[in-house]
Amino acid sequence: MLSWRRRSLLSLLARAAAAAVLPFVLCGFSGLAAAGPRPWLKTAEERHARYRRTLDPADLAASEAAVAKGLTAAPGDFALRKFRLRLLLPHHRFEELAREAAALKAERSDDAELDGALGDAFLEMGRYPDAFAAYDRFAAAHRSTASLSRLALAKDVVGDLAGALAAMDLAANAALPGDLEGYAWCRARSARILLKMNRYEEAEGRLVEALLRVPNHAPALAAAAEIAARKGLWEPATRLAEQSFALVPEFSVAAALVDYRRAMGDRAGEDRAKASVKTLEALLPESEKKVHRLLALYLAEYGDPKRAALMTARELETRKDVGGYDAHAWCLHEAGRAKEAAEPMAKALAMGTIDPLFEFHAGAIARAAGDRHAAARHLARALEIDPRFHVLFADEARKMKKEIEKEISANE
Repeated sequence: MLSWRRRSLLSLLARAAAAAVLPFVLCGFSGLAAAGPRPWLKTAEERHARYRRTLDPADLAASEAAVAKGLTAAPGDFALRKFRLRLLLPHHRFEELAREAAALKAERSDDAELDGALGDAFLEMGRYPDAFAAYDRFAAAHRSTASLSRLALAKDVVGDLAGALAAMDLAANAALPGDLEGYAWCRARSARILLKMNRYEEAEGRLVEALLRVPNHAPALAAAAEIAARKGLWEPATRLAEQSFALVPEFSVAAALVDYRRAMGDRAGEDRAKASVKTLEALLPESEKKVHRLLALYLAEYGDPKRAALMTARELETRKDVGGYDAHAWCLHEAGRAKEAAEPMAKALAMGTIDPLFEFHAGAIARAAGDRHAAARHLARALEIDPRFHVLFADEARKMKKEIEKEISANE
């Protein structure tokens, strides 16, 4: 039975979510905003801001076209070249991002925001020492939401969840009073970190703070939906997720709704959620359909695991972060290639990242490869981190762990 405090927090989340609709702009924290009266730069900024709200590739293309027009007229314009950095990330052009950011940094060594851009490129490329050093330089020169949130992400990668939480909370405070979207984004990220620490009430508290300031903040609504789903509160879970998706059509939210509906036993709702995923997939540029990580993970579970394994292998050619290795390992496992999955899974865990889903994947892969003891260890670790870590996989982890323990006992 839920405690009064837990019921009241979820009630407040629901009330905040039901408040009057406000204009929503997804806060990306690039730290690379460029000012200036140039019409092409203004157009590029406006269309990029719209892209962050809509995720419509046409808006991203329009922003890129405006930058190209401006650079044709003024090839050396620093502000335009700096703004262009943020346009490289969606295309996974990480090496180019690092190269261009370094060139700009050589021109203006005092521009700390460029260290943030360098860190972003290195993080995606799996060059973690370089990424962390760049983020440290950024934060040392400029204590801001942009720099502190990056420090939090770095600490999360290496399993320093307490440090990640502290840095993300500082990032949220740095956003006030002027950047409410930034504050809400940081609060939502803090909630996600707290979930990995199995501190659900505190996570709910962070989301209440986000939604009281920005009632229709999509990432906060999505995180609130995840908490409700893990508690088996299906009506608020689906309502909050659908509201988040209506605001910003994030692939992760669409895929989560498929999981929620399946866990509920709602076949018709699951089919509707799957149709939304198909719609999003159809809207992706052809190049992204080949490397889209979230799509690959979805396909591994609900569609075509062989295609998913190929997609994640392609992505790892340019994006070598721990999440990429975990995704590839899981897609290989789902495609029946568990022995091949062992190496990328080990790379996913190599930085010490604390993530129960990583541990579950490692456990399932170890079991399929015949290593019962490693499987039991990883599954126990997943459930130790958070016994409710996933609406489907947490129960599967418990069942698998019991089966493995019986197998081990029978053979001793």
